[in-house]
Amino acid sequence: MSQPIKEVVEKNKNPLVLSEWRVDNSAVLASGESYLKGSVLSKDTNGNLELATDASKVEAVLLDDVDASKSNKNAPILVGGAVDKTRLVLGSDLSLATIEASLRNKNIYLK
Repeated sequence: MSQPIKEVVEKNKNPLVLSEWRVDNSAVLASGESYLKGSVLSKDTNGNLELATDASKVEAVLLDDVDASKSNKNAPILVGGAVDKTRLVLGSDLSLATIEASLRNKNIYLK
């Protein structure tokens, strides 16, 4: 069943992904946190994704809010495309300036 037009418009009212092309995937988010759409992610020691705190290790951008506070959760991630830099959620000690080159190396571009 398709979504009513109003819901589609509302969901995309403030889009995170700005490019017409994009590469999506799914990954496992580490437990212990509730993640917000736009979170910049990196791999933890188990290979799960978590909120990045080291600019050199960024991997992807989360495409939806995900509550992984109690257990690991599968989540949609962006691994290529252009994103609205004002909608990104950054970990401690990170800034747009510190992550831009690393994201660009992953084919994620800030607009």
